[in-house]
Parts: sequence; structure tokens; C-alpha cells
Amino acid sequence: MNLKVEKSLTLNGKVVPPGSKSQSIRGIIFALLSEGESTLMNILDSDDTQDAIRVCENLGAKITTHDNQLILKSGGLPVNTNANTIHTGNSGITTRFILPVLGLRKNSLQPIIINCGEQMRRRPIHSLVTALTHLGLTIQYVENAGVLPVSVSGMLTGGIAEVDGITSQYISALLVSLPCAENDSEITVKNLHERPYMEMTLNWLREQHIQFTHRTEKNTDIYHIKGKQKYKNFVTSIAGDFSSASYLIAAAALTEGCVELSGLNMQDPQGDKRLVTILQDMGADITIKPHSLIIQGGKKLKGIKVDANDIPDLLPTLAVIGTQAIGKIEIHNVRQARIKETDRIHSMTDGLTRLGAKIDEYEDGLTVYQSKLLGTKVKGYGDHRTVMALSLAGMLADGSTIIEDAEAINKTYPAYIKTMQSIGAKMEIINEINA
Repeated sequence: MNLKVEKSLTLNGKVVPPGSKSQSIRGIIFALLSEGESTLMNILDSDDTQDAIRVCENLGAKITTHDNQLILKSGGLPVNTNANTIHTGNSGITTRFILPVLGLRKNSLQPIIINCGEQMRRRPIHSLVTALTHLGLTIQYVENAGVLPVSVSGMLTGGIAEVDGITSQYISALLVSLPCAENDSEITVKNLHERPYMEMTLNWLREQHIQFTHRTEKNTDIYHIKGKQKYKNFVTSIAGDFSSASYLIAAAALTEGCVELSGLNMQDPQGDKRLVTILQDMGADITIKPHSLIIQGGKKLKGIKVDANDIPDLLPTLAVIGTQAIGKIEIHNVRQARIKETDRIHSMTDGLTRLGAKIDEYEDGLTVYQSKLLGTKVKGYGDHRTVMALSLAGMLADGSTIIEDAEAINKTYPAYIKTMQSIGAKMEIINEINA
């Protein structure tokens, strides 16, 4: 599926970004581990959340959804499943969070295979697997060492382990399940990246009154988690997603007009809310209200240097912004962007270079210079964030831009194209034969 984008000079209107993917899937997993009925309002409806829902249903939960509200009924722990295989799709957070949960099953000595989509099979899992083997599980690689699928058996008993900090999903996965283990645990993480996502997980634990301690020593984080704890069912509303909203925020800042985004809370721990302050530092006119943002577009932006270690999902958006900023934008300390759904440092270098941008690519980031963009055909690399970011570039480019793999946006923001059209963006899905 291809996305055709034409130059769009003015955007106006009010829109509501979808609920946070990171918060939605955390909520679904916590609800699975809690006995009784939990309700999540403003839940995101996307491929990733559908993957999480299907997995939790396979583990015994009864789930109903209606009008962005999800009701999950769970028998609590141990979870009960008759499945021999759990398929997590291409959702990284679902895959990694569910691995330790499989050690909280009835009949946990019976092996169960966790499998996934082709994209997720290319993403690393070894560090989490190694940690889990020190915490009671027996895990065997089914095909290739270091990647999924794997066979899992044994109980999550707790203990002492170390996990890589290259992605926050490893430590978050452990922090969610280890309170339910038989014994106390101590987990060490060196050089933790994406710290706001870890803080998001800790907020859920605090709301559930889970007992844990956290201290830092130089570049090392150490967590002590008390075992034999229980989660309680809950009712909550999922905050708006700053990751998805980033494309709307950037589009509004880079064009003329005025766009208001509702349902966003700058007090939420999502790291990607930082785009607002980055753009303000660059010269954008953004008014922050308690539950909304108002972006008055058309202001000149100046280049900036951004340490993106905590905000890897913003790299594609920041790269596009850099093409319009006076001077250059330097995005650094974000090498983990290379192990997302695709290598986003490469995908954005390739796409924006094809569109005429001048870019210097480094192992841990990019320098993007102010450039004139010309429409052409670019690859989407099967990555939702690459596709949506390149659609912004297409709105700024002279002529038509065709972006391949447009169906990738369904992973996190299925309504993206309709939302952008509603405020004046010129983009539409076209048949490949007409591209």
C-alpha cells in the first residue's frame, strides 16, 4: 500500500490524538495479572494493542472493547492457558513483557513457545532471555540463537540478574512480573536508555502500591523487588499518545495555520512530550494548556543539538524538522534507534536523501541540514514511524511524494491519514499500480 502526499502549506483545526500505545499495553498486561475486572478508557486501537489483547486472551483473560474502552476480566495468578504457542505479532513491548509472565502460569513446567512476526524476529531478545534463566525460567531458542521464537518453561522464582539497558523494555518487563515471583529479586541495569519509559512502568507499580527500591551508582541502576505481591484490579484512563501526536505537532509547526490538539497531558511521564519544548527552543509558537496544545504555525525555526537517548521514537520526526530549520539539527546518543522496527537512522537518511536533504549519518544519530525537498518515491521500510515522518517531509516537498509500506501506520495510528486530512493535509492511499 502506498501513501501519496502533496505539498500542504496550511493546516487548521482541532484534533484528538489516540491513547498512548505504551500506556495502553502496560495497562492491558497489569490487568491480566490482577484478579477481577479492570477497565481502561481511551485505549488505543491499533495492531500492537490487538496483539496484546490476543495474547492476554490466550492466557485466560476475557476482554471486551467498545468505543475506546476495554474491560478485562482475569482470574489473576497463576494465569491459565491451554495454548502450546503464543504469537505476539510484531509488538516489541508485548513480546518482551509477556516473556516473564509465562513463568507465572499454571502447569509452568509444560513448555510453551512464544513466536512473533518476521519484523520482531529480527529484534534482539538475548539479554532478557539470559536474565530470565537466572530468575527461574528455562528458555531454549527454537531456530536461531538470540532471537525468537523460543520455548519457555519453569516458574519465575526471582533472584539476582543483570539485563542490558539498550532498550528500557527489558527492565520494564522484569519489573512488571517480578513482584509476583516467589522470592525477592535484585536486577542490575547498566547504561539504561529510554529512561522515561522505565519511569512509566515505575508509576504503574507505585499506583499499585508495589514494594520496590531503586538506586543508581554511576551508570548502573539497581532495583530490589519484593516477591509474593499481588496486583489489584483498577479503572483508569489512558493519556493521549505524544509519540503519535509528534507528527501532528511537527506538521502544525512546519506549516501555516493553527492546530489545537486535545487530550494531551504534559504531566504524563511519556518521554516524547519533550518534542514540545524542543520545538519551543527552536522558535515554534506552542501554547501549553492543562489538557491541550495550541500550535501557531509558520514561525522560523533555528537549528539545535538534541540528545535523543530518552526519545528514540522522535528521531524520524526530528530529522524532518531539521530539513526546515535554519542551519542544522544534530541528533545524537540514540544508537538504539537502529534496533527498532527497522534501523531508523538508516531509513530516515535514505528517505530524506532521496527527497533532496543533506544528511550526515553516524552510528548513534544524524546531522540534518536545512534543505529544499523535492517529491519522489521513497521506502517506508515497513516501519510506522518512518512512514509517518516521511509523510511530513512529503507535505513540505515540491511535487508529489510516494511512500511505500503505508499499511505500517496501523501498528500504532490507524487513523493517522484521516486525521491529517481533517486539518488540511494533502495525502491519500493509492493503488501501487497507479503510483
